[in-house]
Parts: sequence; structure tokens; C-alpha cells
Amino acid sequence: MRLCYILTMLKAITWCAKCLFIYFLVAIAAIRFSWIFTTPIWQLATRMQWTHLTRLVYLLSYFLPIFAATGFLFGLVPFGKLGKALGVLFRSVVPSANQLPPEPDAVPPILWAWLPVTLAFLIRFVTWQSRNASVFDAHRSVGRVERFFGPLYGQAPGLLDAKWITDRFIFTGPMLFLIACAIAVLLRHRLTTPRNPRAEAERGGESA
Repeated sequence: MRLCYILTMLKAITWCAKCLFIYFLVAIAAIRFSWIFTTPIWQLATRMQWTHLTRLVYLLSYFLPIFAATGFLFGLVPFGKLGKALGVLFRSVVPSANQLPPEPDAVPPILWAWLPVTLAFLIRFVTWQSRNASVFDAHRSVGRVERFFGPLYGQAPGLLDAKWITDRFIFTGPMLFLIACAIAVLLRHRLTTPRNPRAEAERGGESA
């Protein structure tokens, strides 16, 4: 009984570690490689005369919706099935590599990887104080939503400080990316998972 409890706790800790690791990878991508996602869109917008902003200003202004859309597109890609296909191909090429496949998670971590960053975001969102906050009520900072979600041109001087970029690229951006990715994964599973023919037959028999 105690061994089962320990194994369950280890699985839960491993699952949470996977969620945190995914968040860590997304945060690094947001900080170091966000230009890969925004530069083609900026080039297209500039060529079509949709914007006259520089690449840096465009990145800071439209990073959040572009990163959220990228997360949704990532969620539509069946990386799990691709990994299984590559594993089968590798085992067929290298027979000595035939081993027991790892036990799949009952709930894929990608579906809940948004939770740790969302908790961190909510803590940062609630505790943030504007430089123009009232002395009598410091928690009623005007422009809280605009600071974390609004475009660059909507930022008042009191909203821009030394942590504005880190709040966008470490908290808000990864949260939107992972939430959009989880929604896309659920949508993909709903559309691609075959229905149980036995359950359908039972429903048909009951309705008849």
C-alpha cells in the first residue's frame, strides 16, 4: 500500500516537472527566439503596406497575439504520433534498440502546462503596482490590464518600467502560448479520435 502511494506521488511529481519544463522551454523561446515567429509576419505586413513600424516596435506591439497563434498551430501538430512513428522506424532500423515503450501519461502534460505559468502570472498581475499608484490604495493601479495585455502604443508612461519586457516575455506570452496550445490539442483530439463503435451500437440499441 505504501509502495503504491510512493509510486503515485513520484508520477505526480514527474508530471508536474514535465509541465514546468515545457513552461521553461516556452519562456526561453519567447525571450530568445520570438523574432523567428514575428519577423516573417512583419516582413509580410511591411511589404503589403499594412504597417510602417520598425521590426522591434512591431515585435513589442504584436508579440502576444502572434505568440498565442503560434501556440495554437503547435497544438494542432500531432507530435506524440510523430514521436511514436519515429520510434517504430528507429527500432526497425536498429533491432537491438527494441525495449519496452515508456508508459504514457494518463493526462498529457501539454494540456496542463499552462497552469504553473498562469499561477505565476496571477501572482505578478495582482502584486504589480504602477509608479502612479495611489498612496492610499496602492493595489488599485490604473492600467493593469493594458500593461500586461495592451499594445505598445497604448502604454502610458506609468506602465512602462524596467520589468515591462520581462513581464510580457516570461509571464503573459508563455501563458497565452500554452493556453492556446492546450485548446488546439483538445480540439485536435476531439476531431481525430475515432468513436467507440461498441458505444455507438449500444446507444443505437437504447434509442431503438
